[in-house]
Amino acid sequence: MLIHRFKVIKAVFSIFLLCMSFISQASNHIDTVQVKAMTLSKDSLNISSSAGSVNNKKIPYKIIPRVATLHSLMIPGWGQLYNRQYWKLPLVVGAFVSLGLIANYNHTRYMKYRDYYYIVSPHSDDPNYVPPSTVPVPYEDGVIRDLDVNQLKRINDGFRRNRDYTYIGIVIAWAFNVVDANVSAHLKTFDVSDDISMKIKPALDFNPINNSLISGLTLSFNFKK
Repeated sequence: MLIHRFKVIKAVFSIFLLCMSFISQASNHIDTVQVKAMTLSKDSLNISSSAGSVNNKKIPYKIIPRVATLHSLMIPGWGQLYNRQYWKLPLVVGAFVSLGLIANYNHTRYMKYRDYYYIVSPHSDDPNYVPPSTVPVPYEDGVIRDLDVNQLKRINDGFRRNRDYTYIGIVIAWAFNVVDANVSAHLKTFDVSDDISMKIKPALDFNPINNSLISGLTLSFNFKK
């Protein structure tokens, strides 16, 4: 009877140990799964955060001097806009608008006085034409004046010369606009980091001939790689 009970107790204890072992393995498996899940979630969060940081990272604006030069060569002021020097745009526009108005003013009056000059000058294609000695010319102030051929020629040549000089000024302004865009682009891309430094130090040197000290300055450049 005692032996039978002992066997029963032994069997129950064995089953109990087996159940505890199974429960322990199951709990370990659950913990492993939870750790893996947490690791995967952290990795996904890191990946999403890194992707978000890449997407939110601002791409630096790169200036290419050749592009700035071509832009200003095509349209005055475009190179300055490309270089993000917006304050220069009113200067460029104002210069070309002023030169254009001056050229138009002189050209309009040149065409006007040329027609009157043609009236009082001989016509090579019509030998029978007899030009008048003077012709009434209305001025801009509303006054009409009688002008002869010499006066009209002088006025006509003056307006034509001023118009041509203004055209030359437009070409010079256009070239200056291109040079300014190119130089500004090069200056904006010039390396002014800490890798390049300049030091100025006072220096003293002994002159053995007259036993005196010579003072001066030393200038040193440092280029780091």
